[in-house]
Amino acid sequence: MLFRRTAPIPLTTALAALVALGILVATVLLTRRRLQEDLHSLLAVREARSVSSLFEGRLSALRSEGFDDPLLAAVEFAALPQMENLRGVTLYDAEGRFPSRLVGEDAVPPPMVTSGVPAVPGLPAAQFIPGNGIAGARLRVHFPLRDEVGAVGGILALELDASGLEQEYLRMDHALRRQGALTLVLSGFALAAALAVAFSGLAHANRLLAERTRLLEQTNRELSLANRTGAVGAVASHLVHGLRGPLAGLQAFVAGLADGGTDGAGVADARDTARRMKAMIDEVVRVLRDDSGLLGHEVPVAELLPILARGIPPACVARGVSLRIEGDSLRRLGNREANLLLLILENLVANAAQASPDGAEVRVLLAGTADGTLEFRVVDSGSGIPDRLRADLFQPTISSRPDGAGIGLAITRRLALAMGAEVALESTGPGGSVFLLRIPPARAAGNAG
Repeated sequence: MLFRRTAPIPLTTALAALVALGILVATVLLTRRRLQEDLHSLLAVREARSVSSLFEGRLSALRSEGFDDPLLAAVEFAALPQMENLRGVTLYDAEGRFPSRLVGEDAVPPPMVTSGVPAVPGLPAAQFIPGNGIAGARLRVHFPLRDEVGAVGGILALELDASGLEQEYLRMDHALRRQGALTLVLSGFALAAALAVAFSGLAHANRLLAERTRLLEQTNRELSLANRTGAVGAVASHLVHGLRGPLAGLQAFVAGLADGGTDGAGVADARDTARRMKAMIDEVVRVLRDDSGLLGHEVPVAELLPILARGIPPACVARGVSLRIEGDSLRRLGNREANLLLLILENLVANAAQASPDGAEVRVLLAGTADGTLEFRVVDSGSGIPDRLRADLFQPTISSRPDGAGIGLAITRRLALAMGAEVALESTGPGGSVFLLRIPPARAAGNAG
């Protein structure tokens, strides 16, 4: 069995994983940034509402004493102990014009807040200004001044020292970064695990698809071979039927020549050829009869091996090519499988003998594996099979010999498939070729030897 190397991770898969992780990182960072901005804004508004509550409380106290004067309330508010971080107070009219500095180090009114002071503001608004090398962090707060009936009479703008708020921002940002990093790590592991499972499933599905595609292609090749060899089989059956009668007459004629005293070398060769042809035709007829299912018995493999000697063509015997069989088996095959096995081995031995040089030896090696498989190896000492023929070696009309018809190996493979076996070119090279016939235990009766 051939084992495929595990394919490396495709570039598209790696890119998809990187893109997914990049999206995760961007999402976590963007979410942390927005959460940070929202929390900064909430803390600033919290400070603004606290300051606004103090001022409203002071203004309500003055009104209870009969003084409805926001300006006086602003002055007294600035003097409260809780407002020690107050750096400036500015009063605007209801439209945000005519500022007047009430508390501060200079007499020039400060600029209005960056976002602008609304003409009729609602809730207290706040703006945090980070510190620099000259001034520390500041918090600008403005909120409306309303009279007893709720009408806006002016806008009060405050500038506070925000160093404490800045430290709170830093602590909160540090906590957010820690939580973001933890979230990123856990989410990254979870995403990586999910991607691993998903890609593993896809890889498994791809392997199954590739394997099924390979099996489908192999099946298509087998069907194509079956169609081609089926036609060859029909022609062979027709030839067997047509040749059997004339061959019997030819054999009787040659025998008559021998009986009449004409017994030269040509007559002997003709007699031997006629005998071999009749034996081959009788064997084909026997196989066709066995396929009908009317006969059934078992044949020991050991009894089949001596018959292989006739698989070497006479022309090869004349060149001094011999056959040696090594190995043995106690397996018993059904008569159909036994006849098919003989046809296969005789074809392989004949091909090996024709490929071998004069005086060479063709070997048939028989061995049984641990799982009960029966293996035959037919070894020749020829010059090897050319590279251009190896891929389609078992296709009809493919032959390595100039005078070959190219159907011998195709029929051999078809016969092997008919008995549930497989035949393949195991190795080839300048030192010769080895063809392997493997019969699985499921299709063989008895035990392997």
